[in-house]
Amino acid sequence: MDQAIPVDPEVSQSWAAVAIGSRVSHRTLELVGAPAPGSRFAQVDAGYPYEQVSERARGYLAAALEHLIFWADYVAPIKFHDEQAVHLSLRPSYTIARASVESSAQAVWLMNAADPKECIRRHLCLVRWDLQEYRKSKLEPAAKDVIKAQEAELVHRVSAVFSEEQIRPPYGYLEVIRNACSANDLALAPDDAERLWRAASGAAHGKHWPNVELRTTVVAQPASGNPQETTVPDPIGIRDVLEASYRMTQYGVLRFADHSGADLRQLSLDATLWVSSRLPFRTDLPAGTVEQITSEVIARHTAMQAGNSADET
Repeated sequence: MDQAIPVDPEVSQSWAAVAIGSRVSHRTLELVGAPAPGSRFAQVDAGYPYEQVSERARGYLAAALEHLIFWADYVAPIKFHDEQAVHLSLRPSYTIARASVESSAQAVWLMNAADPKECIRRHLCLVRWDLQEYRKSKLEPAAKDVIKAQEAELVHRVSAVFSEEQIRPPYGYLEVIRNACSANDLALAPDDAERLWRAASGAAHGKHWPNVELRTTVVAQPASGNPQETTVPDPIGIRDVLEASYRMTQYGVLRFADHSGADLRQLSLDATLWVSSRLPFRTDLPAGTVEQITSEVIARHTAMQAGNSADET
């Protein structure tokens, strides 16, 4: 059936919230500069000045946001035609969410370490994983040998502190995702993350079961003719997997800013105002509405700052 099926406004609003939130997180990451002196990342980078920990963490998050922004530009574009409609199919949404959560989970697991030494150990695990995947992508034996030598050099470099087993690569993305969910203030349980990741992986790889499990039956009313039952991607499932990937990524960006010694609240304000200034608003809004929304955002931020200052005195 070619007829479009409308989505419940609550679900479509949640999609829009992920799209806007992803843009805010993307801008926040852009605004975070080099680690400030004395910050957690400054300590870690000084302790291991080779493959820089802070830059690898930034790279994981940037990759996650590339996927989410790609999705946001489709489902909630900054510029759109009045008659534009968004037609979401099952597999692309789950595939994008899967890629985003896999990327960001690496940064979250890395930054969730209890101390700088453990952060470096996790970083080394991820670097070795990266090198091994890179080596497998090569066809020429000589190229493989060069990358294998790089990994051997890394293992030898840190052998006085870590055994080779201690810095083994993760067994796969699921291990990293579940470990990332151990963060106390990340509202994503390991079992929920695994369930969504398996659904996203099944959808991305063309498995049959997502065609059954991740779809729902609705009654469509054609322009002419009798109502017909049809199966469509379950919009709630798409909402859940996208919200999970966004939650992991947003958490990672905020932790990254904190580890870099940045002012989280000022960053949040600047990024929110930057994104809101670029969002399209309905043309029938009363005069001054946009200015009012902006002033309310600033007022909430100012109140938060005042409240935190009072708590500290």
